[in-house]
Amino acid sequence: MNLEKHSEHLIGKAHVGNQQAINELFSLWYERVYNMAWKYFGEEEVAMDVCQQTFVTVHRKLHHLEDASKFKYWLYRTVINQCHMESRKRKTLHQAQEKFIQRQFQPVQEQPDEIYHRTERSKVVLAALQQLPEEQRTIILMKEYEDLTFREIAETLGISEGTAKSRLYYGLKNLRNILLNNRITKEYNYE
Repeated sequence: MNLEKHSEHLIGKAHVGNQQAINELFSLWYERVYNMAWKYFGEEEVAMDVCQQTFVTVHRKLHHLEDASKFKYWLYRTVINQCHMESRKRKTLHQAQEKFIQRQFQPVQEQPDEIYHRTERSKVVLAALQQLPEEQRTIILMKEYEDLTFREIAETLGISEGTAKSRLYYGLKNLRNILLNNRITKEYNYE
């Protein structure tokens, strides 16, 4: 049974008050929710807070979800809403950059200068992502990091597929311009 079908089954049980089904549902989706929040902020503590708030909201409002097959989209929309709310509360770009760098995995065979350049690129890309409007940053994270289809993104955000594609296009264009304006593209061979 795939993740989404299994989730539908658990939601059916949760609707009749089965707490174990709710716990299992949260366990199934925790990593995806956490990863989305972490990629949005680049800070472990904030991602954990957003994750917790997301599941509190899901627990409180799960009985309102009439179509269990829409759970994935509803959950991602909830995570994004929580990220946006948290983003308004916290403007900690410097801290997010430092946490992002610390979380990078470093293969043993990399040379120190390679590690330095990779971490510097990561810092720069995260800083550039933070400069994008929320709607463009959200689309980039969903498409490039969560590998969602345009249909899934559109359904999650309640927009058309064309709007999702347009936001991704302009988001990537703006990201490239930010990097070019800072002369990062040439320095780190992003072209």
